[in-house]
Amino acid sequence: MTALIKILLPVFFILPMQLQAQEYSEQSLKTLFTSPQQRQAIDSSRRSSSTSSGPSVAGQAGVQINGMVKRSNGKNVVWVNGKSTIDSPAVDGIRVYSDAINANNRIPVLIDGKKVHIKPGETWSEGAGVSDVSN
Repeated sequence: MTALIKILLPVFFILPMQLQAQEYSEQSLKTLFTSPQQRQAIDSSRRSSSTSSGPSVAGQAGVQINGMVKRSNGKNVVWVNGKSTIDSPAVDGIRVYSDAINANNRIPVLIDGKKVHIKPGETWSEGAGVSDVSN
């Protein structure tokens, strides 16, 4: 009797899981929390954002240095437009030279081929140049 139970017990656990897994298709899982129309809008938005190159930096409202951390090991981190340079020196096409921060905490940034020095809390835009965020 125990040998039969040992054989049938795994079947009772595995069989229902397999049947449940077969009920759901990829499409039904995509619309688990959204309607088919919402899912279609999300998918089309993702396709259009991944295929378009986006506006150039000069076309953006500005480049803002949100903050920085100077580390003792020399690997400084700068936040540009809310994104950090911890993984890459480039953020949204903007090259940040975090290893060349000067004594006045001005951070060299390469924007559309132009090198600009911006302090934390300042914003750069094509028309206005560097300006304080509070202005």
